[in-house]
Amino acid sequence: MVDSGYQQQSSRKVGMLSFYWRVVVRPHLRQVLLIFSLMIVGALLEVVTVGLAVPLLDAVTQSERASGNRVLIWAQQFLKWGGFSPSNNLVIASMLAAASLLFLIRGGFTLLQEYLTAVAAHRLRRETRSALLERFLYARYEDLSRRGRGAILHDINGPSNAVYSTIIELGRLVAGVLNSVVLLLLMFYLSWWATLLIGFMVVCVVQGLRRVMDLRSRISGQALYELQAEQSKLEVDAIDGLKVVKGYGLQDRLVQKQRSLLTAEIRPTLQLVLFQRTPFFLNEMTACFIVLVLGSIAFLWPSAGMNFSTLVVFLVAIRRASPAIASVNTTLVDLNKSRRGVEVIDEVLYLTPPEGEGRKTVSRVEEIRLKDLSFSYSARPEHWVLQNIDLSMKRGTVTAIVGSTGAGKSTLANLLIGLYRPATGQILVNGTDLGELKLQTWRKSVGYVSQDTFLFNATLRENITLWDPDVSQDDVEWSARVAQLHDFVVTLPDGYETVVGDRGLRLSGGQCQRVAIARAILRRPEVLIFDEATSALDNLTERAVYEAISVLHSDAIVLVIAHRLSTVRESDQIAVLQSGGIIESGTHDSLIQEGGVYSKLYQTDIFENLESTS
Repeated sequence: MVDSGYQQQSSRKVGMLSFYWRVVVRPHLRQVLLIFSLMIVGALLEVVTVGLAVPLLDAVTQSERASGNRVLIWAQQFLKWGGFSPSNNLVIASMLAAASLLFLIRGGFTLLQEYLTAVAAHRLRRETRSALLERFLYARYEDLSRRGRGAILHDINGPSNAVYSTIIELGRLVAGVLNSVVLLLLMFYLSWWATLLIGFMVVCVVQGLRRVMDLRSRISGQALYELQAEQSKLEVDAIDGLKVVKGYGLQDRLVQKQRSLLTAEIRPTLQLVLFQRTPFFLNEMTACFIVLVLGSIAFLWPSAGMNFSTLVVFLVAIRRASPAIASVNTTLVDLNKSRRGVEVIDEVLYLTPPEGEGRKTVSRVEEIRLKDLSFSYSARPEHWVLQNIDLSMKRGTVTAIVGSTGAGKSTLANLLIGLYRPATGQILVNGTDLGELKLQTWRKSVGYVSQDTFLFNATLRENITLWDPDVSQDDVEWSARVAQLHDFVVTLPDGYETVVGDRGLRLSGGQCQRVAIARAILRRPEVLIFDEATSALDNLTERAVYEAISVLHSDAIVLVIAHRLSTVRESDQIAVLQSGGIIESGTHDSLIQEGGVYSKLYQTDIFENLESTS
C-alpha cells in the first residue's frame, strides 16, 4: 500500500469541506440535496414558529401595539373570511393553534430529514464496505502482506462505520448552521444592535473553540483509530494462532497486551468527550450572560427599543439558537474524530494501486518460459531471492524444482500465478509476457496447491467447487477420487455437505491437502503447480499427487516444487535451486550420475526416509 505518512499528508492537503465533498457527499448527491431542502424548510418553519410569539404576546399584553401588527390583522381577516367574529381571545386561540400546527409540521420535517439522512448513511456504509473489500481483494498481494490481516479487517469495518457517522454528522452540521442563520436573521429583524452584540460574542466563542479543539480532536481521533487497529491485529493473531498461544502459555501475555491497549484508549476517548460537551457548556454560559445584559437594557433603558414582547421572543430565539450553535462545534469535533476513518477510504479507494492487469488472453498454454528472471521483495530490495533464472516448461511435461529451505522455490510459484512481478526478466506464456495477460483469466487456467493449505469455513463441496454452481456432482466426485479423498468423504454423515470448520479445523493436515488437490484439478487446468504439497504429510497425500500428475500431465504443464525428492524421480526435468539461482538441471538419472548437489540431496532424503520408517 501507499506509505501511511504520505497518505495522511495527501488527505490533509485539501480542506475539510472539499475532502468530505469528494469522499462522502458526491457519491450520494441526490439524497444530500433532498435532505438539504428539507433542512431549509425546517429552518424556515422554526423562524416562523418563534416569530409568531411577537404578535401573540402583543395581543396578550399590549393591545395598543396589537392593533398595528400585520400578523394579527391577517389573523382577524382570516377569521372573518371563515365566518367568525375576530375577538381578541379568538385571535389569540387561533394564533396558538397556528403555532402548534407549525411545531407539528416542523417536527414532521425533522423526522423525515433524519430518516432520509439515516437511509443515505446506511446505503453509503454498505457501498463503502463492499468497495473497500473489493479494492483490498484486487490490491497487490505484496502490499496486502505488509499491511497485515488484522489491520485490513479494521480498515474494512472501521471506515465504513466512520462514513455512516460522518454523513449523520454532516446532516447535523448543515441543520445547525441553517437554524443558527435563520434565527439570527429573525433576531436581527427584531433588534439589529442586540444581534450584532450577540453575534460578536458567538463568533468569538466559536472561533476560539475551533482553534483550540479542531487540531486536538483530530489528533485524539487518529490516536484512537490507530489503537483500535492495534487491538484488531492483536485479537486476530490471538485467535488465528490459538494453538501456539495455548502451547506456549501465552494467554496472560496477550490479555495484558490487550489491556494495555484498552487503557491507552482512555485518554483520547475522554478528551473527545470533553471536546464534545464543552461547546454546550460555554454556549449556556454565553446565553445566560446575554439574557442578563438584554434584560437589564430592556428595563433600565426602554428607549433602546427592547419592549417586553420583543425581549421574550429574542430570548426564545437565543435559547433555540444556542443548541444549534453548540451543535456546530460538537459536530466539528465529531467530524475530526472520525476523519481518520474517512481518510482510510480515500487512501484505499483512490491512492492504493491495484494489481497490474493486462488485456491479452491465451486459450491453450503450450509453453511457459522464465527468461533471465530476477526478483527481490520490496522490504529487502538489496537481497535477490531469485536471480537470472532461465527455464522452459512445455505442455505434456513435468518439471520439478528442488532445493533447500529458503532457496526461492515458493517465490517462483508465487511469480507464476501473478502474486508478484519480476524485478527484471520475463515470464513468457506462449511468448507473451505474463504482465500483459488478464490475471483473472490466467489464474482460472492454473491449478495451484500450496504448502500452507487454506480451507474456507464452508462445506467440503463448496471448498472444492469454490461456490461455482455450474460444477456437477460427478465432477466433484471425480476430482475427490483422484485426490484420494472420496472414500473418506462417503464415511461422513453429511458427505460432501460436511462443514470443515475454520481453516479446515475438523480435518487432518493430509485431508486438508487432498481437498486442495481436488480443488486444483477440478477444472482440468492448463497449468498445475504443486508447492511442497507432500511436505511432512502422509503417504496417501503423496499418492494423490502422483495420481493427479498421471491424470493431467499429458495435457498440461505440471510444476512440482518438492522438499521430499522421492516425489520428483519421474519428472521430465529437474532444476536444482540454490541461493536464488539454478545450479543444476536434467533428469533424475543424469543428475545422480553427475554426483553434484542433487545427488547429495537425494541421498540425504533417502537416509531420512529410512530413519523415519525404522
